[in-house]
Amino acid sequence: MLIQKFELLLARRYLHSKRGERFASLVGWSSAVGMAIGVMTLIVVMSVMNGVASDIRDKILGFSSHVEIQGPGDTFTQWHEWLDIVKTLPHVQRALPYISTQTLANYGHRSAGAILKGIDINNDTTIDSFISKGTFLTPSGDQNQHLFEAVIGKDLARKLAINVGDSVRLLSPAAGISPMGASPRMRAFKIVGIFNSGFYEYDVGLILTSMQAVQRLNRLGDEVTGIELHLDNRDQATEIAKLARDSLPLSAWVTDWQHRHQSFFQALKMERTAMSIILFLIVVVAIFNMVSSLVMVVMEKRKEIAILKTIGASHASIIRIFLLMGIILSTLGTLTGTIAGIVLSANLEDIVAWIEKVSHTTFLSGDVYFIDHVSAIMDFSSIAIVIGMSLFMGIIATLYPAWRAAKIPPAEALRYE
Repeated sequence: MLIQKFELLLARRYLHSKRGERFASLVGWSSAVGMAIGVMTLIVVMSVMNGVASDIRDKILGFSSHVEIQGPGDTFTQWHEWLDIVKTLPHVQRALPYISTQTLANYGHRSAGAILKGIDINNDTTIDSFISKGTFLTPSGDQNQHLFEAVIGKDLARKLAINVGDSVRLLSPAAGISPMGASPRMRAFKIVGIFNSGFYEYDVGLILTSMQAVQRLNRLGDEVTGIELHLDNRDQATEIAKLARDSLPLSAWVTDWQHRHQSFFQALKMERTAMSIILFLIVVVAIFNMVSSLVMVVMEKRKEIAILKTIGASHASIIRIFLLMGIILSTLGTLTGTIAGIVLSANLEDIVAWIEKVSHTTFLSGDVYFIDHVSAIMDFSSIAIVIGMSLFMGIIATLYPAWRAAKIPPAEALRYE
């Protein structure tokens, strides 16, 4: 049955306070404000969590492969044949060998542990875009002239007080034989560039050089640690990893980024879900306030409801009047919160930067967190779910007060009037 004009007019009138009825009206509008705050907070937090997860994922994959293939040991020699096989797999843009080992970096009186990674600098230019000072590694046209060059993370460079053009001594855990017995190998590497990945774990603990330099330092000959696959679609990593397992010998150990960081991203997802549930309780509290305010309005309007029923208003009309009140309150609260949440999420990074500048504080420190800035990515499907759930619960919460209003007996309400 369609809503009649007088029902909408009465619903709007009951929402406006008159002398002696301001408390109930105030509670009703405060519930709408509570819904707006709850919806806004929920949208902002969900957007921030999405932004953090996406940012961390991009930072990790900016310096990491989508699929990684290793041999049965720490290093292996049959990587040329394996490389030819995996290059033929679908979605593979680049297949690159690499060597990874631990090292101790020493400059002056300062030392720090790090991962020394040797890459194919003739084909791997991923890191070139992250260089913030200096240049990337020189392609090895002259093996002896540019062999022992390295690029270093900005936080590791700050930790060692090293700059572009300086030489850092790198100690290899692989022991060499000297007249004094076994001793670790050591070599001076010239720092030609400093990179800034935005991911603290890489910036403080990674040194990149040519694959040939690490092979020479550790006396590995032609051995490598593994092969990295970079895909045109990172979401296909699990399927490509399965194809690689089927194509390579049983001794090959194949992992993709989703399994390699599964526990980390699963924890982020669980945290996002838990935060959403907790913040949705703000909306629930506001809805309960709406129920109490509508019940108070019903008690205050008993005489008017009885008169309406006496002059011919049906039970359905009374129910619709109070349903409209709840719909108006929940719709205004939800839409206001949605607009505020979207606007705040879209400008959150600038707002946080301004607050940090004014207050001289840092909300996210790269030394503590994986990222050093706040980003927000809005998921409009999630926002639509929030809007739908808020409106649905607001309408459901209105059913009881509307039913109570329709059940008021006119004779009982007007007996002493």
